[in-house]
Formats: sequence, C-alpha cells, structure tokens
Amino acid sequence: MADSVNTDTVDIAALYLSDVRARMRGVKALGHGALAQLQETEINTALSADGNSSGVVVQHLAGNMRSRWGGLRFGYTAAEGETGTRNRDAEFEPHFSTLAEVQAEWEAGWDVFLSALDHLTPADLTRTLTIRGEMHTVLEAVQRQVAHYSGHVYQLIFLVKTLRGPDWQTLSIARGGSAAFNAQMQGRQTQER
Repeated sequence: MADSVNTDTVDIAALYLSDVRARMRGVKALGHGALAQLQETEINTALSADGNSSGVVVQHLAGNMRSRWGGLRFGYTAAEGETGTRNRDAEFEPHFSTLAEVQAEWEAGWDVFLSALDHLTPADLTRTLTIRGEMHTVLEAVQRQVAHYSGHVYQLIFLVKTLRGPDWQTLSIARGGSAAFNAQMQGRQTQER
C-alpha cells in the first residue's frame, strides 16, 4: 500500500495530473500489447455484424483524441473540443490495410492526447472548454475521456484476445499466477523499506 499523503502539503490538482498521466500511459501500453498480437489479416475483423474491428477502434480513438485535445496540445486555450474538420462517422468505416497504418494512427492519436495532458497545469483543471457546445471544466473533460478511452482500449483487448484464442499472451497477471505475483510484490516492498 502506498504511503498516505498529507493533503495539507500536497496540491491535489498536481497529484491528480500526475496520476492521470501515469494511468493513461498504462492504458495505452495495454492497448499497444493487444495490437502487437493482432495479425494483419485481422485488422478489419469484427466479432459481429455491427461490431467494431481493431482498425475501427483505433481510427475512432485517434480521431477523438485529435479533435478533443489538439487545441490543448501545447497548453490551455479556450477551445471547442469537437473540431469542425472531424468526420466522426467516417471513423467507423474500415480504412486501414496494414498493421503499420494502424500502429501509426494509434501512436499519432495518443501523442496528441498525452501531449495535452503533459502541458496541463493544476490551474487549467478549473478552466472551461466546450465539447459539441456543452461546457466542461478541463477536469471534467479529462475524466470524460479517461472513461471513454479506457472503454475502447478494453474493447480492443477483448477483440484481439478473442481472435488469438489460446495463443493470446496475457497483458496482466496470468491465471494461476496471483500468489507468485503477490509474493514478488511483497518482496519488493520489504527491500524498499
């Protein structure tokens, strides 16, 4: 368990930004681990007639990230978080034919979002921006996207895991490995003390 934090001496907004940056980089790493197991022939494979393929999930995430965060990429500016050039409906039509294209789009979208997060200051969190005309604090906008992006990354993981079947390489603690993992973590904590 992490040491408790004295909130009298800590800027909660700075703590939040530090945590959300780390957690979203972790979410990105999970998605990257799933994409690394995707076969090129499966880019446009969906699990149902109305389902999204891995390529579509990546297109949608990257399109959303560019639209929502492109204006905040280098610091806060009052912005509409839905650019007029975004064609959201097109994000749900298959466009990729190679894994390299999928991975490049993945990286480009995350670069915009993470760069915007990295440039936010604690004071920015209470400022406002709009998304499709609806007013949000920057904090609310970040939280909205944390939920949205995490949901789609876990959708991507489920999709690729289903396609891989028994060949799936776990991205977390393997089944039956919890006791060994817990013992390893306990050993680390003991060494750090």
